[in-house]
Amino acid sequence: MTLATQHAEIDRVMRKFFDVHHCTNVNSPESEFDLDAGLGLCFEFDYPDRPGLELMRATKERLPHVPILMITTHHSERLAVWAYRNRVFDFLVKPITDDDVLRCYELLSAIQNIDAQNKRPILNFRSRIPSEIPVGQRLAHKRLSPALRFVEKNFRGKIRNADVAELCDMSQYHFSHEFTETFSLTFQEYVLRYRVFQACTELQHPNVAVANVAYSVGFNDPSYFARVFRRYIGCSPTEYGAAANQPGQAMRLEDIARKLELTGLESASVDRRQFDRRIANINDPGTLR
Repeated sequence: MTLATQHAEIDRVMRKFFDVHHCTNVNSPESEFDLDAGLGLCFEFDYPDRPGLELMRATKERLPHVPILMITTHHSERLAVWAYRNRVFDFLVKPITDDDVLRCYELLSAIQNIDAQNKRPILNFRSRIPSEIPVGQRLAHKRLSPALRFVEKNFRGKIRNADVAELCDMSQYHFSHEFTETFSLTFQEYVLRYRVFQACTELQHPNVAVANVAYSVGFNDPSYFARVFRRYIGCSPTEYGAAANQPGQAMRLEDIARKLELTGLESASVDRRQFDRRIANINDPGTLR
């Protein structure tokens, strides 16, 4: 389901653990394979469209006993929720890590080892918590987490310190001081780095225009975007995109986050109801608090 097979993650990573066969008739994989327990179907997309997702859902409805794995370039919480509600057994975002593939391997192995019975047995399988999830959070991280969530949802537009400070129930001065003290960089510096991180994910899609990426992630000037990108990543956006689309050359998103010193920042939690209520207050100053 990708634009070009040379960009397929299933060929680059999955063959380390699995025997991989490509379907020539994606509408009817059961006509090509004996879909026994332990064998799964993988639908890999760049940016999925509705026909592709409908095909995946119809395949699951037709073959409910077959595990389906979804791989995509499109990082979307809504898409992940949709996929799990339609009973995919795992949802992976490119570029895939070895830990991602190992998790799939362990789950499919557990499915394969279940003794076939007339009634379906309970699968005793517990997925490991990702290693990047912190053991705990400091109080300052929790107080500032609405700011990080605001950047996540609004990085494509203008972000003012005053609005974000209000979300955190702080004065603008207190917010700026605490953010710098906690994360060792200013809030606007964090916004720049987060935009560069998002640009890296978009540049991994083949044939994307650098200027379009710049505007997409919140930069009004592509030349300024190119200078900022080079400052943090060490190469131009064009050079990065060309390398990312060569087999085995794409940097893992975890490595990019580490390079940008964003590791752990984007994982801060926030009370979503409280966050949405405060966003409404900013958008409508007349709303009662």
